Amino acid sequence: MRHNNYFKNKRVLVLGGTGSIGTKVIDSLVTLSPKVIKIFSRDEYKQHKLRYKYTDLNFIDYNLGDIRDIDSLNTVCKNIDIIFHCAALKHVPISEEMPEEFIKTNILGSLNVKKAALLNNVPTIVSISSDKAVDSANLMGLTKAVQEKIFASHYLKEKRPGVRFINVRFGNVIGSHGSLFPIIYHQIMNNQPITLTHPEMTRFYMSQQEAIDLILWSAVNGNDGEIIIKKMKSAKIIAIINGYLKLMKKKQNWPIKNIGLRVGEKMHESLITEDNLYRTKEKDQYYVVSPYNPKEIISDKMLNAEGSIQEKNKFMSNNRQNYMSNAEISCYIAGFIKWQQLHTSYL
Repeated sequence: MRHNNYFKNKRVLVLGGTGSIGTKVIDSLVTLSPKVIKIFSRDEYKQHKLRYKYTDLNFIDYNLGDIRDIDSLNTVCKNIDIIFHCAALKHVPISEEMPEEFIKTNILGSLNVKKAALLNNVPTIVSISSDKAVDSANLMGLTKAVQEKIFASHYLKEKRPGVRFINVRFGNVIGSHGSLFPIIYHQIMNNQPITLTHPEMTRFYMSQQEAIDLILWSAVNGNDGEIIIKKMKSAKIIAIINGYLKLMKKKQNWPIKNIGLRVGEKMHESLITEDNLYRTKEKDQYYVVSPYNPKEIISDKMLNAEGSIQEKNKFMSNNRQNYMSNAEISCYIAGFIKWQQLHTSYL
C-alpha cells in the first residue's frame, strides 16, 4: 500500500508497541523513513527482544511505561506527530472475570492517551478498536465501545484545529496472540482434539497485513472523529477447521470437542451499529463512519437518520454475502502457516 511519503521524517509513537499489532506497525514504519519511532509498553522482555531485532536502527527509542500512568504518557508524547494507540487488554473471558483491569487499561488508559495527546498538541491519533464494540455482549467489547466514544468526542467538544482522533475497528486478526488460527494450528500439531464453540458461529477475519494497512491508511486519510473499518469477509468456525484439516492433509474425521459458547461470546458479529448506518459511507476498500453532527447533540435528535434491519444485515458476519470462499479460507490459512513456521510459539 502506498502512503505518499506521509510518514517520512515524522516522529511516531506506538503505544503497546510490543504487542502483536504494535510490533507489526513498527515493522511497516521502519520502511517508511520516519524521523523517530518511539515504542511505549510495559513489557521489558519484549522490548529487549526488539532491541536485538532492530539493533542497526538508531531512530527507534524504547520507553517502559503503562497507559494507566498519565505522567509517563505526558513525557513520551512530547514532540510527537502521530500516535498509534495499540495498547489494550483484549481477551473476552478474562474481561468478564476481571472487569476492573480492563476498565483501567481500555477506558481510563485511553482517557490518559487523549489527555496527553491534547496537552502535547499531537496532530494525529489513531486508536485501535474491535467489532466487539458493536452491540457489545461482553466487558471487553463495552470498553472498546467507550474507547471509541472517548476519541470521537474530540470532534464534538474540544475540536482543536489541526488535531485528528481516528478510530479503526478490527475484526479477528489472524495470528494475533490467543486467536483462533494459532489455537487450531497448535491443537493439530500436538494431535489434540480441536475445540469448537458452535459449528454455526461466524466471525470476520483480516490478515495482520490487512490490519496494518487499515491503520496506516486511516492515519493518512482519516478525519477527526471517524471510525474506519475494512470491508472484511467472514466465515463459520467449522469452515476454518475444515480448511485446516484439508490444507494440512489430515483426516477429515479429526476429533472435535464441542465446548459451547464461552462467557461473553456472541454467535455472530457486526461491523456497524444501528445508529452508524446513516453515517456510514464507502471509500476505497473501507467503510467510514462519520461522527455525530454537533447539531444532533444540541437538538438531542439524529438528523437524517435512515436505515433498516435489512441494511444492518449487510454488515453481519452470518450474512452469506460476506462469507469467504473455500479458496479464500485456504489462502488465509496457508499465509498463517507460512508465517508460523518462522516462529517458535503457536499461541
